[in-house]
Amino acid sequence: MPNIQPNRFVLQSSDGKTKVDYETSNFIGQATLNLTQGPSPIGPIRHFAGSQIRTRNTEIGTLVSVTTQVTVDTGSTSFSVLIPAISLTSSSDQKTFATEAIITSHSGPNSVPSTGVHETYQFIQMSGEATFVLSLLQPVTDAVAKAQGA
Repeated sequence: MPNIQPNRFVLQSSDGKTKVDYETSNFIGQATLNLTQGPSPIGPIRHFAGSQIRTRNTEIGTLVSVTTQVTVDTGSTSFSVLIPAISLTSSSDQKTFATEAIITSHSGPNSVPSTGVHETYQFIQMSGEATFVLSLLQPVTDAVAKAQGA
């Protein structure tokens, strides 16, 4: 039985205000994350790619984070989502799952007060689907890799 790792995760909060579409690798080989935060039906969509997306593998899953707001002196805001380990039985398989997203407000060097708690968290319950998406260039890159190995 195949053990295929999903590469696309589409999530939504229960109130529909927060949506995440995360792909671990697009057709040019970099991660992409589309984040919608706002009122339904469609709030503004923010696009992140490559080095704008930070991932950290932990014992509770993969934490995927992006910076959503930065100020020079008063801090920043980041959005993170926890992706659990998931295995698919075939490339057409899909698995539904529940997880948490976290909006973190980070205080900056000129925040008032300068002492105390420097991060605050807002947790958002998310549910969604994990799938495997075959890139149009995947057969080409596989053939090139195979030819280089020969």
